[in-house]
Amino acid sequence: MKITIRSKLILAISSLIIVIFVIAAYLFVNEKKREIAEDIYVNALAFSRLTSTTIADDYDLYLKQNSFVYFNRDIQSIFQQNDDVSQIKVLSYKGEILYDSGLDVDKKYEGERRIVAENLLTQIQSEYIAVQDLDGNGYFLRFRADGGYEYVSPDERLLQPIKQGTLIEYLLVPANEKYSVLYKLDYQNMIDRVAAMQQRIIYLAVFAIMLGAAMSFGMSFQITKPVAELVKGAAEISKGNFHNIVEIKTHDELKFLGDAFNKMAVDLEKSVETKVYKERVTRELELAAQIQDQLIPDQAQIPPMPGIELAAWLDPAEEIGGDIYDFLKVNDDNLVMYLGDVTGHGVPAGIISSISSALFYGYSIEPDLKKILLDVNRVLKAKTMPTMFLTLCLMNWDAKNQKFTYASAGHEKILHYHAETKKADYAAAGGIALGMMKDISKSINVCEIETKPGDYLVIYSDGIPECWKNEKELYGFERLQAALEKFVSLDSPEAVMKAILEDVKTFAEGHKQMDDITIMVIKRV
Repeated sequence: MKITIRSKLILAISSLIIVIFVIAAYLFVNEKKREIAEDIYVNALAFSRLTSTTIADDYDLYLKQNSFVYFNRDIQSIFQQNDDVSQIKVLSYKGEILYDSGLDVDKKYEGERRIVAENLLTQIQSEYIAVQDLDGNGYFLRFRADGGYEYVSPDERLLQPIKQGTLIEYLLVPANEKYSVLYKLDYQNMIDRVAAMQQRIIYLAVFAIMLGAAMSFGMSFQITKPVAELVKGAAEISKGNFHNIVEIKTHDELKFLGDAFNKMAVDLEKSVETKVYKERVTRELELAAQIQDQLIPDQAQIPPMPGIELAAWLDPAEEIGGDIYDFLKVNDDNLVMYLGDVTGHGVPAGIISSISSALFYGYSIEPDLKKILLDVNRVLKAKTMPTMFLTLCLMNWDAKNQKFTYASAGHEKILHYHAETKKADYAAAGGIALGMMKDISKSINVCEIETKPGDYLVIYSDGIPECWKNEKELYGFERLQAALEKFVSLDSPEAVMKAILEDVKTFAEGHKQMDDITIMVIKRV
């Protein structure tokens, strides 16, 4: 078999590329692993120091008071800030495990006392941050006056710093005089990133080999070949074909011209595609917003019912909102109402809210609130993503018996204004959000609120109490309670609703609306 110069050139360049890529990949991947591991440790250390006090305060504020849903919500929010922390534990100074995110998933732990091992108790009772690597080696961090830190043993002997790239099992941070918080690290992200990096290197190596072979092959052609390619490429662009790539590998002025030509084609294609895509997305969002507007009743579409007057409003944070509300007249004596808040906002939340609206419309043929919630939860759990869920307050007004009942699925508390005392308070909430668990029957209870003529009920989404004025101050529940007591003198649900919304807007002082704002006002007449 005759070996041509072209074959030799292709073989030589391909072999060189393989050798270079193997050596470079080995050195690069190992160095990158050390860098990523070090970044994970440094970020986790800063993250743990930043959040430990908050977790301890939240424990006292929520979990210690049996408010597991709010505590779990804050913990999940903290987890979202650092993907490399897989588990958080709250430990008492005496070594009792008060909370374990890996085990206490659905409710507060109420079993026998959980006590840590003796070596961990020593770390808990130390005044320093404890660090333990995957090899079982323990260290303590002693912070200096200059802001740096040094590694010491339990008897405060100075130790050598941890080597770069050491894999850490957990960090134990003293939060206050009562609690310490343990952060367990997970290196799955590092493993995935390294695997993806290796895969990209392989793809890049294959591409480089192919490119080298093509360049070797092209060097045997005469200079007229690149020129002919340029002419052909210009003809294709004139026809609107931007995907035609001019292959010029002469490494001279003609190659420079060919590269510029290819970039021009790519830029032209991107410019056209961007314009078309922007127009299409804008139109689709407009249509989606119109569809969602049709699902939400306006004031004129709210059905009248004896004994009560109603008003409701929804103000989405984006074109598409995740909040919902509706009024479903079951018969002449019963009106089913609901107000809900889907996780997040935007298009994904809008889809879930539309599905939920259809489900409530279909299931509300009779005013059995608990059964309705269980049916809707069953569908949402089976047909939506596990990260998407819906908090909701479902209500029924029995005009014949003048009776108001409701069931909460992890939603905000109902605000009740008493006309006799001229004071407002919050009714009990409870329950668990729809779509989080398969069976929520034990957590859903139907409650009754005794109302009298002149009383007001306000149901709302968390976009109102969590409306930001700045980076530190929220509207809050107390301000909402005071607003209702102030505005009931307006003497109509719609006027009260508008006054509260205006008060929220005035409070925000132009700060960007971060969440959908929804409110329903009910007046007993």
